[in-house]
Amino acid sequence: MTADRSLQEGDARATVVVADDDAASQRELRTQLERGGHRVISAHDGAAAIRELSAQPVDLVLCEATLSDMDGFEVCRAIKRAPATRDIPVVMLVATVDDVLRQRADAAGADDIAVKSMDGAILLALVRAQLRISRLKTQLAELEGVVVTLARAVEDRDHSSAGLSEKVAHWAMQLGTVIGLPEDRLTYLYKAALLHDVGTLSVPVGVLAKQGRLDPGEFGQVKRHPLVGEEILGPLPRAEQLLPAIRHHHERIDGAGYPDGLGGDAIPLFARIIAIADAYVAMTSDRPYRRRRSREDAIHTLRQGAGQQWDASLVERFLRLVDDTGVETAPEARSAG
Repeated sequence: MTADRSLQEGDARATVVVADDDAASQRELRTQLERGGHRVISAHDGAAAIRELSAQPVDLVLCEATLSDMDGFEVCRAIKRAPATRDIPVVMLVATVDDVLRQRADAAGADDIAVKSMDGAILLALVRAQLRISRLKTQLAELEGVVVTLARAVEDRDHSSAGLSEKVAHWAMQLGTVIGLPEDRLTYLYKAALLHDVGTLSVPVGVLAKQGRLDPGEFGQVKRHPLVGEEILGPLPRAEQLLPAIRHHHERIDGAGYPDGLGGDAIPLFARIIAIADAYVAMTSDRPYRRRRSREDAIHTLRQGAGQQWDASLVERFLRLVDDTGVETAPEARSAG
């Protein structure tokens, strides 16, 4: 069960699981934590600690490095691997801290490592810091969810764009996969693709849905949307992984794009991938100002623009991917989690 984040006011009271098979140490930790106003659940081995996390909301785990039934670092690793518990902070307790133990704690995904016999005030300060960090992470995750919802709401303004960002994200993920991006990079690519047009919030619906050519003023409004998107997404956690793609997805390989006129490999990889996926989805989807184009027509346009508007090597891989799937558009894909 995930941490309830039940700390409604500050961090005055938290539920802490203490995994320690030494009875005297358990009593000492319990006494110190309860003096700080926290609720303590004692677990005398690793299996019991993991069971407690499944049975009730928990805000923090203090885990002895050596337990009677299993290695404490393995307990931490199990907690961090499980989707339901991975966000719960885990502090490893050791007799003495050295570089080897720090490396083991990092490898297991521990949030911190501390000397088991620490002073009560230091223990409470450590717990307080971890709870605040955990609460901040939760708030940032909620912020990300709000922005994703906003991106979809932006699409829905003209009642004709719903689902297009998901399709762009799907094709971007497919292309990222075939060029060998690792899983963590694919996750960031998916999020960047899903959010790439959030800056169109600043563009009036009448301009986005206009039939016919945009006048210079209207086109100027459209050209600002990558910069607006960058501003909107700046507060997100790990935004530095997303912002270059958001800002540069309308650059061109020949340098004639916007907002910065970048060209060639100076355009970030995510932006080059999203530009191709975005163009294909746009061409093969109905828009207020035109009917969708055929798959063959879209493929022809991408081939013509390879090396000028789009990255030629990525276009080649993308068209091979489209040919293998044999479909014009993509279904809605996974969430941005």
